[in-house]
Formats: sequence, C-alpha cells, structure tokens
Amino acid sequence: MTPHDLATLLDEANHAPRQSVTAALARVDGQPHPRVAALAAHLSGSKRECWTLIAQAAGTDTPPDDAGLTRLMAWEVQVTRTLPPAALTELVSLGGTLMTIEALLRLNARHTAWHAGQVAALARRTLTA
Repeated sequence: MTPHDLATLLDEANHAPRQSVTAALARVDGQPHPRVAALAAHLSGSKRECWTLIAQAAGTDTPPDDAGLTRLMAWEVQVTRTLPPAALTELVSLGGTLMTIEALLRLNARHTAWHAGQVAALARRTLTA
C-alpha cells in the first residue's frame, strides 16, 4: 500500500459518514455509557503510541500534546499522506512484535474500526438511575 492508500484507510475508519469513530460518537445521545469515554481515551492512547513508534523509526513529528481524539484522527491522516514510501518498510516493535510501519498503520485502522463498532453498540444505551 502507498501512504495515500493508508491515509485513506485511516480516514475511513476515523471519519466515514457511516461505520467510523466519528459516526459512532455522533450517535451517542443522552447520558452516554461510561465505556464510551473509556474507549475514546483508549483510542487516543493507542494512536499516540502508534505515532510515537512511527516518529522514532521514520523521523516524523509526534502528535500534538494537546490534541484530543478528533484532532488526533485528522492529524494522523494528514501525516500519513506525507510519509515517504520508503518509510513504510521501516521496522517498529509493538508489544514485542516486530512489524513494518505499513503493518502498524493497517493495525491502527483495524483497531480504530473495531472500537468504532463498540462505541456504536453502546451509543444508544443510556444510563438510568
């Protein structure tokens, strides 16, 4: 895959009108299930970890410290588009597993889509006292 392909994949997982993190969060109504906030925080943390590894291996910038999930998702799509194709073959270690930056970005997109589905499932569950 090219950097453009990977950016498109991330953009769809992050921002597509249906079946994305943005779409799932938009469905949250009323008092959200507490797990929704935990999933959003987890996604922010995992994306930061991903991009810290990429920055170390490929020399890219790290995400802005003050970026929340919404801004972080837009930032990673933009930065992915600017990666040199050769950077995609650089190796990183995630949890002791060695993989290329390309594989890490694909994992990031799958992970994002997985949690978008969880948020969507919880979105209509309102808490009752």
